[in-house]
Amino acid sequence: MIAENSHISLNTTLKTTTLSSMEPRKAGKISSLETKNAGILQKLIAMGILPGMPVTLLRRSPSYLFEVDQTRYAVDREIANHIYVSY
Repeated sequence: MIAENSHISLNTTLKTTTLSSMEPRKAGKISSLETKNAGILQKLIAMGILPGMPVTLLRRSPSYLFEVDQTRYAVDREIANHIYVSY
């Protein structure tokens, strides 16, 4: 069961920002998934978007297109705000 204040994290001392704040072509590792919405967290986990996975933001518009483990995903800003990336 997922708690109301769900948080999955990978401890790190690197610079951390949300996927939505990254610049295109920037690469890093997913450091955490932070959301109060269990549905969003479950969706991200089901997609294979997990802490520790390498991520590259490809573009920001019209949706956030990014690559994780050789798979490309497109999400809206609301979802991108819950994905934290360290680099």
